[in-house]
Amino acid sequence: MLSKKNEQYIRSLSLKKFRQKYNNFIIEGDKMVSELLAQFPDQVERIFAVPLWINQYGHQLKKSGISVQEINERELKKISSLKTPNQVLAIVRQWEPDFQPDQLRGSLSLYLDGIQNPGNMGTILRTADWFGIDWVICSPDCVDRFSPKVVQATMGALFSVKCIRQNFKNLSLKKLNLPIYGAILKGENLYNTNLKPHGLIIIGNEGQGIRPDILPFVDHPISIPPHHEARGTESLNAAIATAIICATFRGANPTS
Repeated sequence: MLSKKNEQYIRSLSLKKFRQKYNNFIIEGDKMVSELLAQFPDQVERIFAVPLWINQYGHQLKKSGISVQEINERELKKISSLKTPNQVLAIVRQWEPDFQPDQLRGSLSLYLDGIQNPGNMGTILRTADWFGIDWVICSPDCVDRFSPKVVQATMGALFSVKCIRQNFKNLSLKKLNLPIYGAILKGENLYNTNLKPHGLIIIGNEGQGIRPDILPFVDHPISIPPHHEARGTESLNAAIATAIICATFRGANPTS
């Protein structure tokens, strides 16, 4: 039986202040938790699951030594943030990969400047995974990548992409001699730009774009042109723009 204390604790992790307090977050659903067990079993603190899921994964759980509590569908619904809960919920310790700016050298990376929408953040991480982008660096004011909505939107990319929080000025990019591309409304046509196989792509806030103190660092302002005249649409969604930009970079450098 799910205790009131556990219920309150799990529900509290939907809020950023409690995720920071306990340094934990939640992953839900059969697919996501299965990937978690395959890639980061040491990060799992505890699992709450219905009998069907426990019967399927019991052997694996026993080998890993992870604590599992059996609950019923009604109890799962109480602690789930999903409209349709799916068999299992895991409490997971947050992680942040070791990072040195030199690791950006010779690769294509993303810097997210103030991305606020959880769906956008999750989709951008999923896009980075698809296009083989190892590092996604978030400004300190970006939405928390461990929030339930972001985690679900990543569809498992959270486990593959190295994502950190870092102030832009702490990246010491001048020492790396990396080309820096910035997505802005009046930049050079993306399709006419000489796109290098490596560099840093900056994606700005959904409403404000790239903040003024970062713009001077952009060597190559780029823009996705509309087809003829856009019929009332002023700009693209940040996640869609990121996907188009990443696809174009990879298309220009297919072997990188």
